[in-house]
Amino acid sequence: MALAGTKLAAVAALDLQIQSKGVPLIGISGPPWVITFDPSATQAQKDQANAIAAAFDGKDRVFRDLSDIRGSLQALSTGQFGNVWNDLSAAAGAVPRKYLTDTGPNVGAIFCYDHVIYVVGGTAVQIRAGQLSLAALYVQDNAYYLDQPAFDTSISVLGVKPAP
Repeated sequence: MALAGTKLAAVAALDLQIQSKGVPLIGISGPPWVITFDPSATQAQKDQANAIAAAFDGKDRVFRDLSDIRGSLQALSTGQFGNVWNDLSAAAGAVPRKYLTDTGPNVGAIFCYDHVIYVVGGTAVQIRAGQLSLAALYVQDNAYYLDQPAFDTSISVLGVKPAP
């Protein structure tokens, strides 16, 4: 969760990627990558984390610009973006829409887009534009949210990219 251009050290990027998959861990060190798992981690979660670590290139990352993320979201098929929006706008516990649980630096803008989309409204094209922008804000705050998510593994839109 950071602003565009903010550097993320390789070990922090790997930690963030693994935790985004719901794997409970205590920490990561390396390279070579050594993962210390929380005792509650299942063997399947450990295997998943170890596979992610084995494939990790060891490079630092930087958070992507919102316009870059939005462009990647626009490039998704209608069905893929529909799956993203269905997940983002679904209830999350007592919260009416998942994206309202965001705690990153874009949370204020996300709440504004929520108001525009659900209260102010607009044409279908305007609503779609708002959904794309809101999703971009969420992805920047949750960099690995769309890293082959369970609801559509054909999607890969990351909020980070390799550092120059």
